[in-house]
Amino acid sequence: MPLLDSLKPVAAQWTARYRRSPIPAFLSWWKAELVGCLPVRWQSWFQDRRETWLAFLDGTELRLQREGQAEPFARFDLSQQAEIVRSEVQRLLAGVPEPDRRLLLVLPSDSVLRVPLQFPAAVEQNLRQVLAFEMDRQTPFKADQVHFDWQAEPLSGGKQIRVDMAVTPREILDAMVEHSRTLGLALDGVDLAAPGPAPRRLGFNLLPEPQRARHRDPQKRLNLILGAAVLLLLVMVMHQSVANRAQALEGLRAQVDEARTEARAVVALRNQLETAIAGAGYLAARKGEVASVFRVLADLSARLPDDTWLERLTFRGGSMEIAGQSSESTRLIALLQGSRVLANPAFTGQISPDFRTQKERFTLSARYELRPGADEPPAPAPVPAAPDGDAGLSGDDEKEAADADASQAG
Repeated sequence: MPLLDSLKPVAAQWTARYRRSPIPAFLSWWKAELVGCLPVRWQSWFQDRRETWLAFLDGTELRLQREGQAEPFARFDLSQQAEIVRSEVQRLLAGVPEPDRRLLLVLPSDSVLRVPLQFPAAVEQNLRQVLAFEMDRQTPFKADQVHFDWQAEPLSGGKQIRVDMAVTPREILDAMVEHSRTLGLALDGVDLAAPGPAPRRLGFNLLPEPQRARHRDPQKRLNLILGAAVLLLLVMVMHQSVANRAQALEGLRAQVDEARTEARAVVALRNQLETAIAGAGYLAARKGEVASVFRVLADLSARLPDDTWLERLTFRGGSMEIAGQSSESTRLIALLQGSRVLANPAFTGQISPDFRTQKERFTLSARYELRPGADEPPAPAPVPAAPDGDAGLSGDDEKEAADADASQAG
């Protein structure tokens, strides 16, 4: 795909920068320390089983050697037929899984041109393009005639970088790679042999990216499945966390609504209580302001003279109306004006004589209410002297007289 092809150079550049950084060494040390904390029988599970094989092609011999070992572990005579050598190589490679093996072709150092260069640190991001542009100036070849690789390291100050570029003609390298493939070697890279008695490589990779072997890692699919499972579990945990928070929020809202309902009920009860207290206070105040009927009766009994009796006593909303007979009705207003429970006594009608009882009929009204000193017992009113004709009359005598008058009238 065009998009993936355009991203490959960027990915290769970042991969190279990552490999040159101290991060891989730190991660390797950290992993070794963590594995060292595990039981011995578990440590083998985390050991790195990958190994690098170095292939050396001379004119008549193919040698395979593990990196770090001084002697090759396999030799193949190239004077034999290519099919025989290929079958022997395939049988040897079949004993080691591909993901655990990395095969590199090592070229003699005299077959590769190495050019030391120095550039500003800003060009490191586009170093391949810069080296390709400088190829015909620094080497006798053009960029399309060679395969090249480089190693860069910063100089003191960090403003300059030192570049060690390795260049080999494209025709020579392509021929060696093709010869290796005929022998059954799937190469992961082409490196240089360091000068010295012990064979070791310098860390270059002159083999272009499209020509490198593609290894199918059987654990890659498992790792992808595990990664997808981890992401799925993470999403589920996040969803469950959100659901738990939502449930807790709903519970808090229910509690708040319940508390609000209870608070409203309390407020309503408090309002009712305040209303009841206010009503009771009003009633108590009115009771303290208005005299009771018994107190009014007691006050009337103490103030009215003995020659006065009542025929009707009516109470209406703080006022009262009295109807009765008395020997001298005009004196009643003066007697009632000194009362502490009655106020504004006044006649409501005319005073008329009663010829049968020889008394005056009267009707008066007054308001009954408490005034200062109302709790004190009222002073008894003086009883006026009765006329001689009526002084000795008692209630029974008056009744007999009334009966006599009635018989005479009949």
